Parts: sequence; C-alpha cells; structure tokens
Amino acid sequence: MVIEIIQREIPTRSIGYILLRDCPEDRLGEALGKGMEKLKKAGAKQVWAASLPEGEPLHPGPCGVWRLTHVYDLLRMEKNLSEPVKAEGGLTLRPVKKATEEKLYLELVNRAQDNIPGFRLLGSGDLRRQNHRCVMAWQGEQPVGACDLDLSERVPELVTLAVAPDFQRQGLGRALLRSALASLGKAPACALTLPSTAEAGLALLQSEGFAQTGVESSWFEVV
Repeated sequence: MVIEIIQREIPTRSIGYILLRDCPEDRLGEALGKGMEKLKKAGAKQVWAASLPEGEPLHPGPCGVWRLTHVYDLLRMEKNLSEPVKAEGGLTLRPVKKATEEKLYLELVNRAQDNIPGFRLLGSGDLRRQNHRCVMAWQGEQPVGACDLDLSERVPELVTLAVAPDFQRQGLGRALLRSALASLGKAPACALTLPSTAEAGLALLQSEGFAQTGVESSWFEVV
C-alpha cells in the first residue's frame, strides 16, 4: 500500500490530495485517515482522494469513519490523425523561451483553468520537462492562449490547452487545438486527459473528433 500526499495546492486553493496505490479494501479507511491528518495539519480545507490502478475500490458513500462524495473523473481521450489537420489562420504559435514569457504562460493557463475542479495549477517546473513543446498563441502582440505537447511517445499527448479568460467563446480554443494538432506532422494520433468537470473543453474535443478511451481515475471529496 502506497499513500501519496499532495500539498502543492493548499496555499492557493486550500485543497489537498490523497492518491492511494494498491490499497486493500479493508485498509481504505485507515489510509484515508493518515492522509487526512497530514493534510489538515498543513492547512487543507478540502481533501480529495483517488485510488490507482483503475478499478481500486473507492466509491461514493461511507468508508470507515469517512464519507466520500464523487467530484470528477479524469477522462482519457484520443483522436486518430490519419487525415491531416489543417491549422487555422489568425494565430501565431511561439515557443516559450524567456523568463517573462514563462510567467505569462503560467498566469494565462492557471487563470483559464482555476475554476474547473480537477485541473492542476502549473509551476515553473512544468515548462522544463524533457520532450515537451510549450507554446503560446498570439494575436498580433496579444497573448491569447497556450498549449503543451508531450512528444515522448509515438502517440503525442496534449497536456495543456488553454485560452485566456478575456478571449474565451470566440473560437480561439478550436483554432488553437487545430494548430496544435497540425504541428504534429505524421503522428498517428493525439491523446490527452481532462477532468469530466471541463464541460466546454469536453464538448470542443468531441466536436473535433476526440473520443473517450477510458477513465484514468475517479476523485472523491473526503469528509
């Protein structure tokens, strides 16, 4: 049994996370208790928990002295790229290189996703991961969006796709998505994960040919 305690969002969102791996069903209550104690001491006002691998026995309702309420599922989606995607005009994609651009990128993505449960707030380390392509989308000299492609595997993963709050509902998300996919060249497909709470993003992806291939994890609030 492995208990991972995640405290990174306590200072900003007051949320702590418990991730259980290979936890027997009869020890779930005990494991949650250990995580709750550490996270509450660290200042968490809410605690969310999930178990891995898929199929572990967290479910809504009582669990020992705790009660679990379902918050969201982390969905796995994929799009076949056998037919090339054409980039839309109007946006210029530029790699994030300078420290000032990194700050803009992080602020834009975190503002765009802050109110959607399940999206993880980014830090500077997320811009320095090997085999990742982080770019910002510009309209003229105005930064309007950002995306991150993980190119480590044969099937690339779209890790981040965000439009600045002031520019949402203008078709920029679709344009940015198509431009990101077009940049993948001869990749056979593109995969991603996103929380089920991201209703607008989910609708966009489905309209662009992404299909759900599974549920990576289910998250519950512990009280």
